[in-house]
Amino acid sequence: MHNHDHISEKPNKYIVIVILALSLMGLIYAFSKPAGKDVVDGIVKEVLSEKEIILEIGGNNKIVKEQELLVEITVEKEKKEIRVVNDFIPVVAGDKIFVSESLFGDNEFSIVDISRTKELILLSIFFVVLVFLTSGWKGFYSLIGLLFSFAVIFAYIVPQILKGVEPVSVGLVGAATILISTLYLSYGLNRKSIAAFLGIIFSLFFVGILANFVVDATQLNGLSEVSMYLDMETSSSINFVGLLIAGIIIAAVGVLDDVAAIQSSVVFNLVSVDHRLRGFKLFRKAMQVGRDHISAVVNTLILAYTGAALPLIILLYLRRMPMNYFVSLGTVAEEIIRALISSSGLLLAVPLTTIIATIMVGKNHQLVMGVSKLSEGVEHKL
Repeated sequence: MHNHDHISEKPNKYIVIVILALSLMGLIYAFSKPAGKDVVDGIVKEVLSEKEIILEIGGNNKIVKEQELLVEITVEKEKKEIRVVNDFIPVVAGDKIFVSESLFGDNEFSIVDISRTKELILLSIFFVVLVFLTSGWKGFYSLIGLLFSFAVIFAYIVPQILKGVEPVSVGLVGAATILISTLYLSYGLNRKSIAAFLGIIFSLFFVGILANFVVDATQLNGLSEVSMYLDMETSSSINFVGLLIAGIIIAAVGVLDDVAAIQSSVVFNLVSVDHRLRGFKLFRKAMQVGRDHISAVVNTLILAYTGAALPLIILLYLRRMPMNYFVSLGTVAEEIIRALISSSGLLLAVPLTTIIATIMVGKNHQLVMGVSKLSEGVEHKL
C-alpha cells in the first residue's frame, strides 16, 4: 500500500510535458495580439541636456532633474529619432524607456516609465534556480504549475470575463482547472492529492457563498479607478460585483492549495508512522499540526494584504479620518473583506481536508485488510 502511494506521488513525465506544452501555447495565444500604439518602447541614444528644476508637488517644492533626450523608437516597423523631455527618472544613453505621444496630436512625446524587463528576467532566473536547488524536480514541477496557472488566467479567465460571461462561474471553473494541474504536478494522482482537491473545492464554494453575501450586505459595487478605465476600454458589459467576488475566489486558491495539501500530507504521513491510527484519534493528531499551520498562515495572509495596501493606509492615516469612515471606504473595505474571507476559507479547509483524508485512509485500510484476509484464506487452502 505504502509503496504504491510513494510511486504515485511522482507525476507521469508525459503528462508533465503535455501540461507544459498547454501552458506555453496558452500564454503565446494570450499575448499574441499586437500591442497597442498608446505606449511605445525606445532606446536613449543621447542625453542632449539636463538641468535642475523646482516642481510644486502637494504644496511642497521638490527639486528634480529635467533631461532632454534623443530617443530612437520604432513606429510601424520604421525607426525614427525623437526628442523627449524627461522629468521622471534620470536616465543615461543606452537605457530603454517607454514613451507616449501627446494627446493633442502635436507629435510631442513624453516619457511614461523606464524599462525594467532586464532586471525582472534576471530576478526570475534567480528564483527558478533557487527553487530547483532547494526543491529539486518537485520544485521544477511546481514552476510548471505556476506557468499553467498564468495560462489559465490569461487565456481563459480574462477573455471570458471580457466577453461578459459571469465572473464568479468563470473564477470557479478556472480555479478548479488550476488546482487539478498544480496538485497533480506537486503530489501525483493519489489519495493525498484527491483529499486535498476535495477539501479545497468545498472550501472555495464556501468562500464564494460568503463573499457574495458579504459584498451584498456591505453594498460594494466593485467600482474603482481601475474598474472605470476597464469599463471605458471594453464594449462588453462587465459585472463588477461578480468580478470582485471572482477576485476573492482566485486570491483564496493559493492559500487553500498550500494548507489543504500540507494537511492531507500530514494525515497520510501519520498513518505511515503508526498504522494503528484511524478515525477521530488520527483526526485529532493531524489537527494539532493544522492549528499551528492556521495560526501562521492567517497572520501571513493578513500581513500580505496590509503590506500591499500600506501606501493607501499611510495616506488615509495622515488625513486623520474617523475610524468608522476609514474602514467603510470602498478600497479599504474591499481589502478587509478579501483578507477575512480568504482566512475564513483557510479555517474551513484545514478541518475539512483532514476529515476527508481521514475517511479515505479508513476506507483504504478496510480494503487492504479484506484483501489480506482473502489472500491468507487462499494460502491456507493451498
